[in-house]
Amino acid sequence: MVQLAQKVIQKGCSIHMKTENNNLIYVDFSQPIQPEKLVRQNNKLRASAQLTVPSEIQNIESYERHDVDPIKDTHTLKSISDYLISKGRYRDNMLFILGINFGLRVSDLRLLTFNHLLEVKNQQLVFKEYFPIIELKTKKTRRKKINRVITINSAVMDAVELFLNHNSKTLNDYLFTGDNSNRSKNLGKPLTREYIYSILKGLETECNLTEKVGTHTLRKTFGYHQMAMSNFSNDKLLLLQEMFGHSSPSITLRYIGLTQDIILASCKKLNLGTDYSYVVNSNLEATNLFQSLA
Repeated sequence: MVQLAQKVIQKGCSIHMKTENNNLIYVDFSQPIQPEKLVRQNNKLRASAQLTVPSEIQNIESYERHDVDPIKDTHTLKSISDYLISKGRYRDNMLFILGINFGLRVSDLRLLTFNHLLEVKNQQLVFKEYFPIIELKTKKTRRKKINRVITINSAVMDAVELFLNHNSKTLNDYLFTGDNSNRSKNLGKPLTREYIYSILKGLETECNLTEKVGTHTLRKTFGYHQMAMSNFSNDKLLLLQEMFGHSSPSITLRYIGLTQDIILASCKKLNLGTDYSYVVNSNLEATNLFQSLA
Protein backbone atom coordinates (compact mmCIF):
# COMPACT_ATOMS: atom_id res chain seq x y z
CA MET A 1 0.00 0.00 0.00
CA VAL A 2 2.98 2.34 0.61
CA GLN A 3 4.17 1.71 -2.92
CA LEU A 4 0.64 2.39 -4.14
CA ALA A 5 0.55 5.74 -2.32
CA GLN A 6 3.93 6.72 -3.79
CA LYS A 7 2.68 5.92 -7.27
CA VAL A 8 -0.39 8.10 -6.72
CA ILE A 9 1.76 11.01 -5.56
CA GLN A 10 4.19 10.64 -8.49
CA LYS A 11 1.48 10.46 -11.11
CA GLY A 12 -0.69 13.16 -9.55
CA CYS A 13 -3.68 10.93 -10.08
CA SER A 14 -6.79 10.01 -8.20
CA ILE A 15 -7.42 6.31 -7.61
CA HIS A 16 -10.53 4.20 -7.91
CA MET A 17 -10.02 0.95 -5.94
CA LYS A 18 -12.14 -2.20 -6.01
CA THR A 19 -11.83 -4.58 -3.11
CA GLU A 20 -13.16 -8.04 -2.29
CA ASN A 21 -12.89 -9.58 1.18
CA ASN A 22 -10.61 -6.67 2.13
CA ASN A 23 -8.17 -7.62 -0.64
CA LEU A 24 -7.25 -5.07 -3.29
CA ILE A 25 -8.04 -6.51 -6.72
CA TYR A 26 -8.26 -3.43 -9.00
CA VAL A 27 -6.81 0.08 -9.11
CA ASP A 28 -7.63 2.70 -11.79
CA PHE A 29 -5.05 5.50 -12.19
CA SER A 30 -6.72 7.01 -15.26
CA GLN A 31 -8.39 9.98 -13.54
CA PRO A 32 -5.99 12.92 -13.01
CA ILE A 33 -6.52 15.04 -9.91
CA GLN A 34 -8.53 18.11 -10.89
CA PRO A 35 -7.52 21.44 -9.32
CA GLU A 36 -10.21 23.22 -7.32
CA LYS A 37 -12.43 25.35 -9.59
CA LEU A 38 -12.61 28.85 -8.26
CA VAL A 39 -16.09 29.70 -9.50
CA ARG A 40 -17.08 32.75 -7.50
CA GLN A 41 -20.47 33.21 -5.93
CA ASN A 42 -19.84 36.77 -4.66
CA ASN A 43 -17.13 39.39 -4.15
CA LYS A 44 -16.25 38.25 -0.62
CA LEU A 45 -12.64 37.19 -0.06
CA ARG A 46 -12.59 33.51 0.84
CA ALA A 47 -11.49 32.43 4.29
CA SER A 48 -8.53 30.50 2.87
CA ALA A 49 -6.94 33.69 1.49
CA GLN A 50 -4.38 35.36 3.76
CA LEU A 51 -4.50 39.14 3.83
CA THR A 52 -4.24 41.45 6.81
CA VAL A 53 -5.68 44.96 7.13
CA PRO A 54 -3.15 47.55 8.35
CA SER A 55 -4.12 50.35 10.73
CA GLU A 56 -3.82 52.90 7.90
CA ILE A 57 -4.90 52.08 4.36
CA GLN A 58 -3.32 54.05 1.53
CA ASN A 59 -5.69 56.04 -0.67
CA ILE A 60 -5.87 55.17 -4.35
CA GLU A 61 -5.24 58.20 -6.53
CA SER A 62 -8.12 59.08 -8.86
CA TYR A 63 -9.82 62.13 -10.26
CA GLU A 64 -12.76 63.50 -8.27
CA ARG A 65 -16.08 63.11 -10.05
CA HIS A 66 -17.95 66.34 -10.69
CA ASP A 67 -20.78 64.93 -12.81
CA VAL A 68 -24.07 63.59 -11.47
CA ASP A 69 -25.86 60.28 -11.96
CA PRO A 70 -29.14 59.11 -13.43
CA ILE A 71 -31.41 57.18 -11.07
CA LYS A 72 -31.56 53.77 -12.72
CA ASP A 73 -33.84 51.84 -10.36
CA THR A 74 -37.56 52.37 -11.01
CA HIS A 75 -38.42 51.41 -7.42
CA THR A 76 -36.17 54.23 -6.20
CA LEU A 77 -37.98 56.70 -8.46
CA LYS A 78 -41.34 55.61 -7.05
CA SER A 79 -40.07 55.82 -3.46
CA ILE A 80 -38.86 59.40 -4.02
CA SER A 81 -42.28 60.42 -5.33
CA ASP A 82 -44.00 58.64 -2.42
CA TYR A 83 -41.73 60.43 0.05
CA LEU A 84 -42.49 63.89 -1.39
CA ILE A 85 -46.23 63.22 -1.40
CA SER A 86 -46.13 61.95 2.18
CA LYS A 87 -44.52 65.24 3.22
CA GLY A 88 -47.15 67.30 1.38
CA ARG A 89 -44.51 68.58 -1.05
CA TYR A 90 -46.77 68.42 -4.09
CA ARG A 91 -44.87 71.08 -6.04
CA ASP A 92 -41.57 69.25 -5.56
CA ASN A 93 -43.21 65.97 -6.57
CA MET A 94 -44.55 67.62 -9.73
CA LEU A 95 -41.06 68.99 -10.45
CA PHE A 96 -39.51 65.56 -10.00
CA ILE A 97 -42.10 63.67 -12.07
CA LEU A 98 -42.09 66.17 -14.94
CA GLY A 99 -38.31 66.31 -14.90
CA ILE A 100 -37.81 62.55 -15.31
CA ASN A 101 -40.62 62.20 -17.88
CA PHE A 102 -39.88 65.27 -20.04
CA GLY A 103 -36.08 65.08 -20.24
CA LEU A 104 -35.76 68.88 -20.38
CA ARG A 105 -32.90 70.90 -18.96
CA VAL A 106 -33.84 72.61 -15.71
CA SER A 107 -33.40 75.97 -17.46
CA ASP A 108 -36.37 75.04 -19.70
CA LEU A 109 -38.33 73.06 -17.11
CA ARG A 110 -38.50 75.97 -14.66
CA LEU A 111 -40.14 78.23 -17.26
CA LEU A 112 -43.06 75.93 -18.09
CA THR A 113 -46.58 77.22 -17.41
CA PHE A 114 -49.85 75.37 -16.98
CA ASN A 115 -50.70 76.63 -20.46
CA HIS A 116 -48.02 74.32 -21.86
CA LEU A 117 -49.83 71.28 -20.46
CA LEU A 118 -53.53 72.17 -20.44
CA GLU A 119 -56.02 73.70 -22.83
CA VAL A 120 -59.74 74.53 -22.94
CA LYS A 121 -61.92 72.21 -25.03
CA ASN A 122 -65.71 72.32 -24.94
CA GLN A 123 -65.51 74.60 -21.93
CA GLN A 124 -63.43 72.05 -20.04
CA LEU A 125 -59.77 71.97 -19.10
CA VAL A 126 -58.05 68.97 -20.65
CA PHE A 127 -54.46 67.83 -20.88
CA LYS A 128 -52.77 68.15 -24.24
CA GLU A 129 -51.23 65.08 -25.84
CA TYR A 130 -47.99 66.99 -26.41
CA PHE A 131 -46.63 70.50 -26.72
CA PRO A 132 -43.75 72.09 -28.68
CA ILE A 133 -40.96 73.98 -26.95
CA ILE A 134 -37.95 75.95 -28.10
CA GLU A 135 -35.10 74.91 -25.80
CA LEU A 136 -33.03 77.84 -24.58
CA LYS A 137 -29.62 76.29 -25.22
CA THR A 138 -30.35 74.98 -28.71
CA LYS A 139 -32.13 78.22 -29.56
CA LYS A 140 -28.78 79.98 -29.29
CA THR A 141 -26.56 77.32 -30.89
CA ARG A 142 -28.55 75.52 -33.60
CA ARG A 143 -28.53 76.99 -37.08
CA LYS A 144 -31.73 75.21 -38.02
CA LYS A 145 -34.53 76.29 -35.68
CA ILE A 146 -36.64 73.31 -34.69
CA ASN A 147 -39.09 72.61 -31.87
CA ARG A 148 -38.63 69.88 -29.30
CA VAL A 149 -41.93 68.03 -28.90
CA ILE A 150 -42.77 66.97 -25.33
CA THR A 151 -45.29 64.18 -24.71
CA ILE A 152 -47.62 64.41 -21.70
CA ASN A 153 -48.09 60.96 -20.17
CA SER A 154 -50.26 59.68 -17.34
CA ALA A 155 -47.57 60.11 -14.68
CA VAL A 156 -47.36 63.81 -15.53
CA MET A 157 -51.16 64.22 -15.49
CA ASP A 158 -51.38 62.58 -12.05
CA ALA A 159 -48.64 64.76 -10.56
CA VAL A 160 -50.18 67.98 -11.93
CA GLU A 161 -53.69 67.04 -10.76
CA LEU A 162 -52.38 66.24 -7.29
CA PHE A 163 -50.68 69.62 -7.08
CA LEU A 164 -53.80 71.48 -8.29
CA ASN A 165 -55.95 69.65 -5.75
CA HIS A 166 -53.99 71.53 -3.10
CA ASN A 167 -53.17 74.81 -4.91
CA SER A 168 -55.19 77.36 -6.86
CA LYS A 169 -53.56 78.52 -10.11
CA THR A 170 -54.34 80.07 -13.52
CA LEU A 171 -53.32 78.79 -16.94
CA ASN A 172 -50.72 81.54 -17.27
CA ASP A 173 -48.99 80.73 -13.99
CA TYR A 174 -45.60 79.09 -13.89
CA LEU A 175 -45.67 75.48 -12.75
CA PHE A 176 -42.89 75.86 -10.21
CA THR A 177 -43.01 78.95 -8.03
CA GLY A 178 -42.44 79.85 -4.38
CA ASP A 179 -45.11 78.50 -2.01
CA ASN A 180 -47.70 80.70 -0.34
CA SER A 181 -45.64 81.02 2.82
CA ASN A 182 -43.04 82.94 0.85
CA ARG A 183 -44.16 86.57 0.87
CA SER A 184 -41.08 87.89 -0.86
CA LYS A 185 -41.04 89.87 -4.10
CA ASN A 186 -40.23 86.63 -5.97
CA LEU A 187 -43.64 85.12 -5.19
CA GLY A 188 -45.23 83.94 -8.47
CA LYS A 189 -41.91 83.94 -10.30
CA PRO A 190 -40.33 80.66 -11.45
CA LEU A 191 -37.95 78.92 -9.09
CA THR A 192 -34.30 79.65 -9.77
CA ARG A 193 -31.95 76.95 -11.03
CA GLU A 194 -30.06 77.19 -7.74
CA TYR A 195 -33.19 76.62 -5.69
CA ILE A 196 -34.16 73.60 -7.78
CA TYR A 197 -30.66 72.24 -7.27
CA SER A 198 -31.09 72.56 -3.50
CA ILE A 199 -34.39 70.61 -3.68
CA LEU A 200 -32.85 67.76 -5.66
CA LYS A 201 -29.62 67.70 -3.65
CA GLY A 202 -31.69 67.49 -0.49
CA LEU A 203 -33.38 64.33 -1.77
CA GLU A 204 -29.98 62.66 -1.95
CA THR A 205 -29.81 62.77 1.85
CA GLU A 206 -33.52 62.56 2.70
CA CYS A 207 -34.08 59.44 0.61
CA ASN A 208 -30.66 57.87 1.30
CA LEU A 209 -29.76 57.81 -2.38
CA THR A 210 -26.51 56.19 -3.48
CA GLU A 211 -26.50 58.31 -6.65
CA LYS A 212 -24.81 61.69 -6.87
CA VAL A 213 -27.75 64.02 -7.55
CA GLY A 214 -27.97 67.41 -9.25
CA THR A 215 -30.10 69.28 -11.76
CA HIS A 216 -28.95 67.08 -14.67
CA THR A 217 -30.07 63.95 -12.79
CA LEU A 218 -33.63 64.45 -14.04
CA ARG A 219 -32.64 64.63 -17.71
CA LYS A 220 -30.12 61.80 -17.42
CA THR A 221 -32.73 59.61 -15.73
CA PHE A 222 -35.13 60.26 -18.61
CA GLY A 223 -32.46 59.24 -21.12
CA TYR A 224 -31.37 56.13 -19.26
CA HIS A 225 -34.91 54.76 -18.96
CA GLN A 226 -35.70 55.58 -22.59
CA MET A 227 -32.79 53.29 -23.48
CA ALA A 228 -33.82 50.62 -20.95
CA MET A 229 -37.43 50.66 -22.22
CA SER A 230 -36.16 49.98 -25.76
CA ASN A 231 -33.87 47.16 -24.58
CA PHE A 232 -30.93 49.50 -25.31
CA SER A 233 -31.53 49.64 -29.06
CA ASN A 234 -29.32 51.60 -31.45
CA ASP A 235 -32.36 53.31 -32.93
CA LYS A 236 -33.33 54.75 -29.54
CA LEU A 237 -29.73 55.84 -28.96
CA LEU A 238 -29.75 57.82 -32.20
CA LEU A 239 -33.12 59.33 -31.29
CA LEU A 240 -31.81 60.40 -27.88
CA GLN A 241 -28.73 61.88 -29.51
CA GLU A 242 -31.03 64.02 -31.64
CA MET A 243 -33.29 64.94 -28.70
CA PHE A 244 -30.37 65.96 -26.51
CA GLY A 245 -28.55 67.76 -29.32
CA HIS A 246 -25.35 65.75 -28.89
CA SER A 247 -22.73 65.56 -31.63
CA SER A 248 -22.22 61.78 -31.35
CA PRO A 249 -23.85 58.65 -29.84
CA SER A 250 -20.83 58.13 -27.56
CA ILE A 251 -21.51 61.47 -25.87
CA THR A 252 -25.12 60.40 -25.27
CA LEU A 253 -24.05 57.05 -23.80
CA ARG A 254 -21.63 58.76 -21.45
CA TYR A 255 -24.18 61.43 -20.50
CA ILE A 256 -26.87 58.94 -19.43
CA GLY A 257 -24.40 56.77 -17.51
CA LEU A 258 -24.24 53.80 -19.86
CA THR A 259 -20.59 53.98 -20.93
CA GLN A 260 -19.30 52.91 -17.52
CA ASP A 261 -21.99 50.20 -17.28
CA ILE A 262 -20.91 48.75 -20.63
CA ILE A 263 -17.23 48.75 -19.66
CA LEU A 264 -17.90 47.10 -16.31
CA ALA A 265 -20.21 44.44 -17.77
CA SER A 266 -17.81 43.55 -20.61
CA CYS A 267 -14.83 43.15 -18.26
CA LYS A 268 -16.81 41.11 -15.73
CA LYS A 269 -17.78 38.60 -18.43
CA LEU A 270 -14.22 38.24 -19.78
CA ASN A 271 -12.64 35.99 -17.08
CA LEU A 272 -9.74 34.88 -19.31
CA GLY A 273 -7.57 32.06 -17.98
CA THR A 274 -10.42 30.28 -16.20
CA ASP A 275 -12.93 27.52 -16.90
CA TYR A 276 -15.73 30.12 -16.90
CA SER A 277 -14.43 32.64 -19.44
CA TYR A 278 -16.75 34.32 -21.92
CA VAL A 279 -16.64 31.35 -24.35
CA VAL A 280 -16.22 27.67 -23.52
CA ASN A 281 -14.38 26.62 -26.68
CA SER A 282 -12.82 29.73 -28.17
CA ASN A 283 -10.23 27.82 -30.25
CA LEU A 284 -12.92 25.76 -31.97
CA GLU A 285 -15.09 28.81 -32.61
CA ALA A 286 -12.12 30.75 -33.98
CA THR A 287 -11.18 27.82 -36.25
CA ASN A 288 -14.71 27.61 -37.62
CA LEU A 289 -14.73 31.37 -38.17
CA PHE A 290 -11.50 31.38 -40.18
CA GLN A 291 -12.63 28.35 -42.20
CA SER A 292 -15.84 30.15 -43.11
CA LEU A 293 -13.85 33.18 -44.26
CA ALA A 294 -11.43 31.09 -46.37
